[in-house]
Amino acid sequence: MPLQIPHPNTPLHLYRHLLREATYLPLLCRPWITDRIQARFRDCLEKPDPKPYIKDAHHYLRYLRSANTGHVERMLRLCRLATGRIGKRRRILGRTELSSSPPSNSDELEERIMLPNGKSREPDWLDNWSIEKVMAIASSQSEHQGKKNLPFTMRRNVNPKNSIPTENCFGRPLTAKLARNKLKKHWKAILRQLLPPLPRGEWDQLGTIARGEADAQYYKMPPRRQVAQSLSISHKSPEPTWTDFVTKPIRSLERGNSRKMKSLSGREDEDPRGHGRPIGVRVLGRRRLRRSLYIGIWQASPIAEKNPRSNKWSVTWGNSEQPVPSPRKKDLQFFQGINKAGVPR
Repeated sequence: MPLQIPHPNTPLHLYRHLLREATYLPLLCRPWITDRIQARFRDCLEKPDPKPYIKDAHHYLRYLRSANTGHVERMLRLCRLATGRIGKRRRILGRTELSSSPPSNSDELEERIMLPNGKSREPDWLDNWSIEKVMAIASSQSEHQGKKNLPFTMRRNVNPKNSIPTENCFGRPLTAKLARNKLKKHWKAILRQLLPPLPRGEWDQLGTIARGEADAQYYKMPPRRQVAQSLSISHKSPEPTWTDFVTKPIRSLERGNSRKMKSLSGREDEDPRGHGRPIGVRVLGRRRLRRSLYIGIWQASPIAEKNPRSNKWSVTWGNSEQPVPSPRKKDLQFFQGINKAGVPR
């Protein structure tokens, strides 16, 4: 059933509704979504015209309510935002996890900006990225994207040597400036599709949650408080008048009652038979949270580590392998002398 919750009228009331709705999200995405609501509200306090931001906030409130109702795709997007697979945190992780170390001295700086012809160039934004690490993650993502449900599709030609020409249409070698611009364009396209790695501690915790070994609070949806009923003010949405039926198409008036939009609009069917259950809405229990959300997010989360001997980056992605179930105490007598792989010792 869709939620019949009064929609806020004032900006402060809207802000409180957003914060309250964020408390009903799963623990994996609740802190990040709450911080983003608070940060966006503070950023809009000094705006000269807050009307467009208020309109967006109403949309986000309906989105949160639909996700908490049980819309799997919308809840998956919120979890991807919180884990840095899409959105602002993805850009933050890219700057922190893929940035290059600053040069230690002037000689190292000159070596970085030295061209093949022996001349120096001006530093640009590409010097701030660890190209070796980016290339290792991009190559691994291109190989694994067919096996995993990733939010972005990586191009096949990751190596710039295979995608950037060395000569122009007249058969002459590219100038240093043109070659550098083509190289920056190539890596810009790679960074748009790249999934940044997670820190080691966060990646291990996400794997624990995906395997079902974390605390029970990660697999429970917080209970919703009872909606207060006002006696003086009516919060019901205005009913369409006869002028609406004359000037507007019926499909626009009945759009909120459709199965696709019912979880967003919160409307109830006037017909007792109704249009049916909303599309995409499921009961988010422990099993569905883990299999439909957490495992897919972990599979789309890499971790990059550098081998101190070879100075090469190794990329590891989350997998969905299930741990071997352990027998109960009363059944241990049947498994004596057998290891975890099921082979006699």
